[in-house]
Amino acid sequence: MDEHRHFYPDDAKALNFRPHFVFSGVLNCGGNWSNGMHDHGFCEIMHITGGSGVTRTDRGQFPFKAGDIVVYNSGVSHEEWSLSDELSILFFAVDNLNIQGFSEGCLIPENASPVIEAGSYDSVLQSFLSVMQDEITHKNSHYKAISTSIATIFCYYILRLYDIKIENPHHTDLCGKAKKFIEDNYRSDISLDKISGNVHMSKHHFVRIFKEVTSISPMKYLLDVRLNAAKELLGKTDKTIKEIAEDVGYENALTFSRVFKNSENISPTEYRKRATDFTNFNKV
Repeated sequence: MDEHRHFYPDDAKALNFRPHFVFSGVLNCGGNWSNGMHDHGFCEIMHITGGSGVTRTDRGQFPFKAGDIVVYNSGVSHEEWSLSDELSILFFAVDNLNIQGFSEGCLIPENASPVIEAGSYDSVLQSFLSVMQDEITHKNSHYKAISTSIATIFCYYILRLYDIKIENPHHTDLCGKAKKFIEDNYRSDISLDKISGNVHMSKHHFVRIFKEVTSISPMKYLLDVRLNAAKELLGKTDKTIKEIAEDVGYENALTFSRVFKNSENISPTEYRKRATDFTNFNKV
């Protein structure tokens, strides 16, 4: 069956993440190999392609094996030694790392393990490094730009493996403003139009950015704020369900009860009963 499709990326603003490629290398050694304690003024990344060994930093010892990636942030003292008869490693180094929320020269959190499994990305990452090494070895035209691009892509995969999100500061501030608007106005009839208008963005663009930063939609955030406020009122006041519904932004008790049960799998009345029983139990 014929197929002709186009796939477009999101129109997210490019992040200011431009590692500078320093060098790449290959290590193939026997079972008695070791590399004494040392550190660098750059970030070193190793992809273990064969064998096993151990690395030690000031945070302890970490075993590694084929299919693992080892990351040393700039300035981290480390040593390695082999455990298998043969050990094979592809490695490279980058500097100019300035990730928001991290110390300068850090690619991974300072308290994270330096060893992580490449998992399903193992073969593609190994291919990247093989191409990088070939470029550096032969030095054909544009080899440095190509090697730098590969290093940058590899670093992005590391961020993905560690589940690190590099947030755009402007987007973070924008979402903070939107969240405050929701928290200040959830009792009224606010819509997506009003929320996006408050931050001067189109609905589509705003929703995409909000989900990118917070992992939920703005309307889900509004729902969570309203239901958390409702739970507080259900557990600590004698207000009727109708009064609580109006207090948290719903026109009537029927709509509020339906939304509450769909989200919490329990009615507001039953939630109040359980909350009251729990409070009375703790008083005993």
